[in-house]
Amino acid sequence: MSSDTEQRIREAAFCALAEHGYADLSIKDIGEELGQNPSLIYHYFDSKDDLLLSMLDVFVEIFIDQQAERPIADAEADLREFVGQILHPKPAHVEQVMLTPPSDIERAISRIFVELWAHATWDSDFRGKTTTMEDRLRETVIRKIRAGIEREQFRPVDPELTADHLLALLKQGLHTRATTNQKAAVDRTQTIVDGIITDMSCQG
Repeated sequence: MSSDTEQRIREAAFCALAEHGYADLSIKDIGEELGQNPSLIYHYFDSKDDLLLSMLDVFVEIFIDQQAERPIADAEADLREFVGQILHPKPAHVEQVMLTPPSDIERAISRIFVELWAHATWDSDFRGKTTTMEDRLRETVIRKIRAGIEREQFRPVDPELTADHLLALLKQGLHTRATTNQKAAVDRTQTIVDGIITDMSCQG
């Protein structure tokens, strides 16, 4: 089985999902985005949902697991960088998942976040995946906050409650960007989160 082909199929699924939305997305749409006969996709994935769940697995590995495994050199800088990668993903980081990401990758990620989290309302497989993603995001943020407290970079805040607060803001920012015409929603979220981190900082 060719991992390169699987990667290209996941990339096509990402782009097609961002364009069509979950309800209207078909294997045919993904095949057209891929530039291949849709039947090729069934050699690698059993269904549209199987493909999208696989796509989420790759995003967890790249955007969350690699962060979780990386040693924390500077807790405050690491936390700010992690927040920035969620709200404003850098092309170099996205290219670990996609060789040719959409031109507006930030809006595409916001749309996919809203589409798949909404679908998880009714689908237990997707709900399990989104729960895992949120749990890992939360654990990563808690780890960075605890490291900052231990190194006296952060004041002794409650790591769990602070992580919940930050993640709620990040999710709201992505949701608002995807579902409204408020183009500055993510930038406002970034400003609010930066303010919280500055308030936690012993240098703030």
